[in-house]
Amino acid sequence: MNVSLWISRRLRLGGGGTGSPAAVVIAVAGVALALMVMEFTLAIVVGFKAGIRDKLTGFDAALSVCPPSVTRDSAVCVDFSPELERVVRSALPDGATMRLSVRQPGIVKTDDNFSGVVFLGQSAVGEDGYDFERSNMVEGSWPDFDADSCRNSIVMSRPLARSLGLGVGDRVYSTFIIDGAVKMRRHTIAGLYQSNFGEYDNTVVYASADGLRSVAGLSDNQAGRLDVRNVGIDDVQQVTVDVRSALIRAASDGTLPVFYPVDNVLRSGALYFNWLALLDTNVVVIFILMLAVAGFTLVSSLFILILERIPTIGVLRALGASKAMIRRVFTDMGMRLTLYGMAAGNVLGIGLLCVQKYTHAVPLNPDMYYLDSVPVVIDVPAMLLLNAGVAVAAWLILTVPARVAAASDPSRAMSVE
Repeated sequence: MNVSLWISRRLRLGGGGTGSPAAVVIAVAGVALALMVMEFTLAIVVGFKAGIRDKLTGFDAALSVCPPSVTRDSAVCVDFSPELERVVRSALPDGATMRLSVRQPGIVKTDDNFSGVVFLGQSAVGEDGYDFERSNMVEGSWPDFDADSCRNSIVMSRPLARSLGLGVGDRVYSTFIIDGAVKMRRHTIAGLYQSNFGEYDNTVVYASADGLRSVAGLSDNQAGRLDVRNVGIDDVQQVTVDVRSALIRAASDGTLPVFYPVDNVLRSGALYFNWLALLDTNVVVIFILMLAVAGFTLVSSLFILILERIPTIGVLRALGASKAMIRRVFTDMGMRLTLYGMAAGNVLGIGLLCVQKYTHAVPLNPDMYYLDSVPVVIDVPAMLLLNAGVAVAAWLILTVPARVAAASDPSRAMSVE
C-alpha cells in the first residue's frame, strides 16, 4: 500500500476547522480558470484558422494546373484532354476532385451604377457537389450552370447586389473586353451569396462556364485552369509537388504536348496564411500566462496548507517518515487541488464551447474578422493533450513547495502550536 497516498487522502484540504477553505477555493478556481482560458484559446484559434482556410480553398481551390507559358502559337488556356486528366488524377490523393475553371474580368452595369468584377465559371470533372458555394447562398438558388437554360444566369454576393441596387430576378448588363473588342451579355441574377470574405464577395460573380468560354473564344475542352479541390491544407504542398512532377514527366515523354505549371492556395493566399501563422504565437503566449496563473495559485495555496500542518509534518518525521514521503504527501495534496480544478474547468469550458458551437451565441463583425460568429472547433485529441500538459506542469510546479515542507526540522515543527 502507498503510505504517502493514504496519508494525503486523510489530510483534509479545507473546511471543518482543520484547513483553509479559502486557499482551496482559490487554488481550484485558479486552475479551472486557467484551463478554461486555454481551452477557449485552442478551440477558437483552431476554428478561426479552419474557417479562413475553408473560404480561401473555396474561392481559390487547393491547387491549380495553370496555362503554359504564352507563345505566339498558343492560347492562354488549359487544353483539357483525357491524357491531362489521367496524369493529374494519378498524382492526387483519394477524395480529391477537379473542376475546369474560367475566370474572366468584366463589368456589371445597371442604369446608374457599375462595378468591376471577376466572372467565375466552373465545370465539375466527375463528382463535385459545389458544397462551398451552396453553403454561402442566402437568397434565391444555385443554378444548374451546365444546363442551357441557365447559360445567362449569374450569382453575385449580397453586398455587391445591394451596392448596385439589385436583387434576385433582376437583369444586368455584363461587359467584357477581349483582345481589344468589347462584348456585352445580358444576365439574370438567380441568387445571392454571402461568405463574409469581403475581398472575394465584392469581386467574384459566378456564371456559366460555357457562357464565359463563348465570350473568351475558348472551345468546350479549354479552360483558364484546372482546379483541384478537397485536398487537406496540410497536404497541399506535397500534392503540388506530386502533380508538378507528374506533369513534368508527361511533358518529357511526349504524353502531353506542353508542360503546365502548378500553383496552389498557399502561394496565392500567402498574405492570409502568414496572418494566421501569427495566431500560433498568441496561443503560446496565452498558454504560458495561464500556466503561470495556475502555478502561482497552486504554490501559494499549498504553502498555506503546509503552514497549517507543520505540527503534522513534525509528527510524521518523528515517526520515521522520510523527506521523500513528506514530498509525496504534499505533492499528492496539490495534485488533488489540480484535478478538482481541471474537472471544473473542463465541465465549464467544454460546456460553454459546445453552446457557442451549436448556437453561435457570441457574434463577430464580419467586416473585421471575415466570420459572423466566434468559430469553435473542439479537437478532442488536442484537448486531451492540453489536459495532460496542464497536469504534468502542475506536478512539476508542486515539487517546489513539497520540498520546502520536507525540509522542515522535526523538533521545531512539533513545537509549533
